[in-house]
Amino acid sequence: MWLRYVSVALGVLSAGVAFTAMAGDSGDTVSTTFQVEGMHCDGCSATIIGTLERIDGVLSASADHEKGVAEATYRPGDVSPGELKAAIEKLGYTVTAFETAPVVEKHT
Repeated sequence: MWLRYVSVALGVLSAGVAFTAMAGDSGDTVSTTFQVEGMHCDGCSATIIGTLERIDGVLSASADHEKGVAEATYRPGDVSPGELKAAIEKLGYTVTAFETAPVVEKHT
């Protein structure tokens, strides 16, 4: 009986490793920082974060209404900075500038 559980556990671990490898196969990860006008509260920040995180290819998002900044980390083969900008502006905010940079993985 324990052999069955070990086999299932190894299968799950193998699937996790394969998924990790596939996620990395789609290309480099980049981060774009947007200067956003019109955010006034935590609700505004949450709305932008939720919108960005629902876009295919976006791995994470953040927004700070006090600084007027939103950031998205994503796979550039799946989504472009222009598409992310358009999603923010569709919410009624104004993106005045944005900058994209590669994400460098830190190995410790």
